[in-house]
Amino acid sequence: MSTGLAPAYLAEITTEAATGEIARIYEDIRRLTGCPLVALIYRHLATLPGALEAVWQAVSPLLGSGELQEGAWQIARGAWDGPVPASGAGVQALAAQDRRRACDVIDAYNRANPVNYAVVCVLRASRRTASGGRRAREAASAWTPPRRIASIAPIPAMDALDGRTRPWVDLFAKAAAPGEPVLVPTLYRHIAHWPAVLELAAREVAPRLHRGSFDPAIRRFEADLAGFAAATVRKHGTDIGASLMTPALDEVLVRFAAVIPELVVVGHFLRAVLEPD
Repeated sequence: MSTGLAPAYLAEITTEAATGEIARIYEDIRRLTGCPLVALIYRHLATLPGALEAVWQAVSPLLGSGELQEGAWQIARGAWDGPVPASGAGVQALAAQDRRRACDVIDAYNRANPVNYAVVCVLRASRRTASGGRRAREAASAWTPPRRIASIAPIPAMDALDGRTRPWVDLFAKAAAPGEPVLVPTLYRHIAHWPAVLELAAREVAPRLHRGSFDPAIRRFEADLAGFAAATVRKHGTDIGASLMTPALDEVLVRFAAVIPELVVVGHFLRAVLEPD
C-alpha cells in the first residue's frame, strides 16, 4: 500500500551551493568536458566527505591529457544507430528557439556522459588491477579542451516541477533497494523546461527501456568503453589511495555504472528524434 510520501532523492550539492574546493573541482569538470553542467555523479560524490576530492585527484591527470575524453567521445559517436520515430505534434509545435535550446541541453549530456562513464570505468579498473600508488602520467602533448557548449537552461529542482512534469520525470527514477534514495537522471529533470520534449521521452524512451530495445546498444557501449578505460589505466596508471577503497564509493560506482551507459544511448536517440539528420 502506498504511503503517499514523496520518494527521497539522491543527495547532491548543486553548482549554486558549491563553495571552496568543491566549487573549484566543479569548474575544472566543466572546463575539461567543455560542458556548462556538472553531472549528478559528481554532485552526489560531493556530499560524501572527501570523496569528490579523492576521485578528482585520481582522474584529473588523465583528463588533463584529453586522451580519456577523446576516446570516450569517439566510442559514443555511434551510440544509437537504430530506427528513429517521428517526434510528434507537441515537439513539432515548439518554437524554433525552444527546440534549439532543448537540443543544446541534450548535446551537453551527450558530451558529458561518455566522459562520466569513462571516469567510472577508470576507477573500477584501477581498483581491480591494484594499480593504486602509480600516479597517472599526463600525455606529453598539449591538449585544448573543446569550446564549452553555450550556456543552457538551469537544472530545475525536483520540488520545483509541477504536477504535469514530475510524474514523467519519476518514470525514470532508479531505486537501489526499498527505502533507499532514488536516483533520477538529471537529463529528464532538465528537459522538463519543455514539457513536449519530456512527454516525448515518456512516450518513446520509457517503453523502449521497459522492452529492452536499447539493451544491445547499451551493452556495446559499455564493453567498448570499459576496454578502452582498462587499456588507459594500464598505459598511464592512476593515483588510487585508501580514501578511494571504501564501500561508500563502491556503491556509488555500481549505481552510476548501471545508469550512465543507458543515458548515453537515450541521449543520442532523443537528439536524433528532435533533429534528424
